[in-house]
Amino acid sequence: MSDKFNEESSDAQRRAEKIKAIRRSIHSEAEVAPTTYENKTETEHTESISDRIMRAKEKKMATAADILDELDAAIAYEKAAAARMAEEAEKAAEEATVNASPDISDLLDEFETPEHEELKEIAEEIAGDFTEVADTVTDDVEDFTEVEKAAEDSAETAEAAGEEDIDLEEVFSLKPDEAEEATKVLSGSAIARAAEEDSRRNEELNAAEVISAESEAVSETAEAREKSTEKPEESMAPVNAAGMLRSEMAHDDEHTSEKVTEPVRQTAEAAEPVADKKAHKKKKKKKSFKQRLIGLVPHKGDSVGECVRKIVFLGSITAIIICGYLVGDYYLDLWSSKRKTADIMNIYMEADDPPPEVKDTPKDTRKKYKLLEGARKLLEINPDIVGVVSIPDTPLNNPVLQADDNNKYLRMKYDLTENIAGEIFLDYRNHFDEVDEEGYLKCPNSDNLILYGHDMYDDQMFGFLKYYVRNEAYYGNHAVIDLSSNYEKYQYKIFSFFIVDSVDDTDTKFDCWNKLDFDGEEDFYNFVNEAKRRTIRTNNVDVKYGDELLTLFTCSTYFPDERARLIILARKVRPGEDPLEGTQDSQPNPNIKWPTIYYADHPNEHYDPEAEFVPYGPKGGK
Repeated sequence: MSDKFNEESSDAQRRAEKIKAIRRSIHSEAEVAPTTYENKTETEHTESISDRIMRAKEKKMATAADILDELDAAIAYEKAAAARMAEEAEKAAEEATVNASPDISDLLDEFETPEHEELKEIAEEIAGDFTEVADTVTDDVEDFTEVEKAAEDSAETAEAAGEEDIDLEEVFSLKPDEAEEATKVLSGSAIARAAEEDSRRNEELNAAEVISAESEAVSETAEAREKSTEKPEESMAPVNAAGMLRSEMAHDDEHTSEKVTEPVRQTAEAAEPVADKKAHKKKKKKKSFKQRLIGLVPHKGDSVGECVRKIVFLGSITAIIICGYLVGDYYLDLWSSKRKTADIMNIYMEADDPPPEVKDTPKDTRKKYKLLEGARKLLEINPDIVGVVSIPDTPLNNPVLQADDNNKYLRMKYDLTENIAGEIFLDYRNHFDEVDEEGYLKCPNSDNLILYGHDMYDDQMFGFLKYYVRNEAYYGNHAVIDLSSNYEKYQYKIFSFFIVDSVDDTDTKFDCWNKLDFDGEEDFYNFVNEAKRRTIRTNNVDVKYGDELLTLFTCSTYFPDERARLIILARKVRPGEDPLEGTQDSQPNPNIKWPTIYYADHPNEHYDPEAEFVPYGPKGGK
């Protein structure tokens, strides 16, 4: 378009130069003005007009009326030429309308797939731009009509200058084609603006062509995927129509196309990801929880590293779950045990039995016993309950159970539910206030009652006993144990607490939990004096033959391999005796008899059997 415009501009300039030369020849009264016309007929016509003007001037016979007639003829000629050009422009507009590409809205019916819903809006905008093509033809017609108006303006200018022969001769010397070209030169700015407008429209048409081509490509891909049964001729119709549009616009100005190449490319690149983005979204489906869970398990196609990673991950998750379950179950058992113990002891305490009357009388196996009201309620819950045990100001306040073995209540509560804390239970070999239906003892009580309980982390059961070893003042503040059977209430004062090795088979062996009854006075004193040699703290509690003993037995972490056992030994408080007498002035034992395993870890320490030692009993024991 720009090349054509430049060519027409150069022709107009040449013709303008010819007009100027004719004017110069008229002013200088030359015979023939220099000319560059190639058309001989036009040259002769120019020369005849010049001769006629010269003759009119020489003879001075021309009048103003003749000049006006000549001017009217010239104006009529130019009007006829302008009408002819307008008629040709209308025909060109009709041909452009006929040959114009079909409305893009007709092609939209081919885009029936859901992928083109967004492209429909773009196509509608393009269709609106295509309607502006017809407006360019109208603008061209308006440009042609401006030629006629310019000729009329020239005629009016000539009439205004009728008194000057030179101006009129210049007007008469202009041919219709020359007047048209002169008018175009004078209106060059208007033509330049029209060219810029045409360039802008061509950019829009080129962009529309690219987008239409992309739309057609997407449509063809969608139709192929859906396996449409449409005939090949019908499916190619949109493509052919678009091809016609491209072929019609191929002859446009190359310079203008180069200017819009980059914006069009950017527009195409921006429009291209629309379908790809939707397709990507459709392909990327969200996995269900079941699919994700199955994906954690190694599959056949996984690499070795991926399989190892999955196995390690699954192993870690399993370990976390198991550990979490064990820890949670442990603390849940502790909470449950504490709650259940509190519940049953509340039942026992609500009975409010009077304290037992302590009488300084020898043991009478024929004494008649009466069941305590609190014990009655506990026996209704579990007949294995033989009493309760507590130490004031400590966590210990529990029922005591006794079964046919020492395993039943090791991991079971009084309500027969599984629990890691278990219960405080009496050694199955002991006899403790076993009363018949008439209220008399079936057999004498054991000389040494053994109570077992777990060393729990939260200090319940026998977990608090470790403080007798760790805290120097703990013994003096908790030296008395309250133990009640189902018939009587008793008190015991602690005189020794020590640690033994449960699997010791050396000369330091002391399995005190297997000594339930004594064979005589000597056997008794040998037992209590051995406990005194091992005690962590010495005291002034006296122990005599005939005193009933109570042993609290629990585990300890004092030795490795869970071999250590913590033993608390106490004797029954005699009738009328102060329970705290001899317990308040305890001292660290300077010569403790430890198990052999202790000296293996403490080679600088040893037990001195010849050191000063004050035994229990009148004869000093052994």
